Amino acid sequence: MSTILNAPPPPTAGRAGTIPLLVGTALVVLVQLYVAIPLHQLVAADLGPADVTTALAADYSFAYALGFLIYGPLSDHYGRRRILVSGLAALTVATLAVSLAPSTGALAVLRAVQGLAAATFAPTALAYLGETLPPPRRATAIGAISVAFLTAGIIGQLAATAIAAAAGWRGTFSTGGILLAALTLAAFVIIREPDADRPHQPLPTRYAGLLRLALRPHSLLLALGHLVVLGGFVGMYNLLGTHLTSAGLSAAEIMLVRAAALPAMFCSLLAGPLAARLGPARAALTGFILAAAGLAAESVLADALTGLLAASVVFVAGVAVLVPTMITLWGEAAYPARGVGMAVNGFVLFLGAALGSYAIELPGGFGGALGVISGLYVAAGAVVYAACAMKGRQ
Repeated sequence: MSTILNAPPPPTAGRAGTIPLLVGTALVVLVQLYVAIPLHQLVAADLGPADVTTALAADYSFAYALGFLIYGPLSDHYGRRRILVSGLAALTVATLAVSLAPSTGALAVLRAVQGLAAATFAPTALAYLGETLPPPRRATAIGAISVAFLTAGIIGQLAATAIAAAAGWRGTFSTGGILLAALTLAAFVIIREPDADRPHQPLPTRYAGLLRLALRPHSLLLALGHLVVLGGFVGMYNLLGTHLTSAGLSAAEIMLVRAAALPAMFCSLLAGPLAARLGPARAALTGFILAAAGLAAESVLADALTGLLAASVVFVAGVAVLVPTMITLWGEAAYPARGVGMAVNGFVLFLGAALGSYAIELPGGFGGALGVISGLYVAAGAVVYAACAMKGRQ
């Protein structure tokens, strides 16, 4: 198994309730990214149609991705608890502020601030798990966090649709802010700093280490493939909403279609055993191929709703295997600087998500665009496998 999972057991473990808290927080934090998908029309009707995609979705995703590069080294330097709790407090304030945005321009700025604050969580939480859990529990916890990251993609869309129907798009963000306030308080009470043996280095040295990791040939190849993981996921669901609306489905019916793939997201829990059996490189390749096959089937079955649903389940299962497997590969590349490794992992992952927001601009309509994205998954799988082979020769 990989280094991040096979590192020596940590000297201390987290408090009881820490893992459920982190998993629940991961879900609520990541929901803030995906609520944008069904809110475009409501926001455009309220604030005007001027570049709502950028203001509501892309600005958040780009800022979120950039934030990973900032906070990963900071959590290595200042400690996990300090960054987790302060980041959640900032996210709470930013989320409530988004609900009050008076214009599209203000929304763009506030969503970017929200994305920067949200980025404190994932790299810090993943590094925290690596330092507080022995290897068997670590693999399970990373799988559970990955399930939360992925189910947020569906739950965020469903929750935003339901809350917006009752309280408008502003109510969606104010509800999120209230939940985040409760989670911030819980984190302050429950989370304790791990007793981990992190190297003592000046902060500029940590950022230099991040840059060195990011610019290694192995990392560049890994990043090139990693862009597709969430980019295709966000792209597919953006395309799917438009396609189903044009096909005449109601909002309730579209919600059911979006929810159909939720069970497939629990395939993240299989990533650890799969990597143990096949190795992380082959496990990743399996995920890429499965996702590509699901998208290709969606492209062909675009006008057959039952087939489209089944194909979307296959696609999401592939992505569910990929997310924790890629976390493992980045952790292996960066060990023992877990915060730095998770920073680069998250930056690339959510940069891809930001680019995925523009999938609706791809040519060929729904089927043609999905065909393009399917090909990207195949290419990404080959690139990641080549990156792992390169590391094996070093």
